[in-house]
Amino acid sequence: MNKVFDLLVSKNFIRKEQYQAISEYQKLELFSIRNELLFLLYISILLFTTGVGIIIYKNIDTIGHTVLLFLLALLTVVCFYFCYKKSSGFSKQEVTFENPLYDYLVLFATILMCTFIGYFQYNLNFQNSNYSIATLVSAMAALAMAYYFDNKSALIIGITALGSFVGLSLKIQTIFENTIFNETNLLVAGILFASLLLVWQWFSEKNRLKIHFSFVILTFALHLMAICCFAGSSQDIYWIFYLILLGTAIYYFYQKSITFKAISWYVFALFYGYIGLNVLILRIIDAVKMDQIFEFLVFLTPFYVIGSIVLFIKMIKNFKKKTNVS
Repeated sequence: MNKVFDLLVSKNFIRKEQYQAISEYQKLELFSIRNELLFLLYISILLFTTGVGIIIYKNIDTIGHTVLLFLLALLTVVCFYFCYKKSSGFSKQEVTFENPLYDYLVLFATILMCTFIGYFQYNLNFQNSNYSIATLVSAMAALAMAYYFDNKSALIIGITALGSFVGLSLKIQTIFENTIFNETNLLVAGILFASLLLVWQWFSEKNRLKIHFSFVILTFALHLMAICCFAGSSQDIYWIFYLILLGTAIYYFYQKSITFKAISWYVFALFYGYIGLNVLILRIIDAVKMDQIFEFLVFLTPFYVIGSIVLFIKMIKNFKKKTNVS
């Protein structure tokens, strides 16, 4: 922001006295009422859609399925029409509405559309209530809304629904085959889905397609990959494979955190890496039967924890110095 003001002063658009007055005002660090109002608007949309769901649930017998479906469809179409009318159309680059309220209208339309799709399938008992179909359709619809209207909230809904579809499809397939559900299948599905997100982000970055969506996509991939690897490392078989995969993922996100200057990725990479290292140490102790020095290790634990905290703080400072992140 200071560079912008310096440019305005050099072009004689503002005087130095005005620049000094603006700088003094910025030092006050007053919060923006606009951001507070937008946050309240976001909460109100979530509360309204939740209230609609509760009303439908409690009055389904008196109102009727057809009427509710019609009202949901009508409200969704009206919201979509205003969003489409005010949008600049699809673009690979970042685009914004002139009025930020329409971003929340896109979110509202996306939630209503997903509600309509799920309720429509439930009402028609389509495909023997295989709700993974509705989840997949909702995911595709939300992702389409996200990429057309450049809306990160819709992107989050789409990725979440797509992940739910992966879990539901595995569970339904297992029940259909009349086999016992194996948790390893879910872990593998989670790792594959996280890998799919990484490929998705790589493809988007290579083709310059909504690069600013990378933060959301990679954040999902980071947490999902780490959680699945931790769950897999608790198994007696293939635990070393999950730890190796965890180490590879942590190194990858460490590099990405520096490239994108994302301190949140860096912090979580350190946190997950620290847990993974401790899991590896415990596995090695258990494998070589070092029970005789267990008491000595317990004695060293406080020093180990304190040293870890000091090292963590030092690495955060080095990251800020390297990336110039305030």
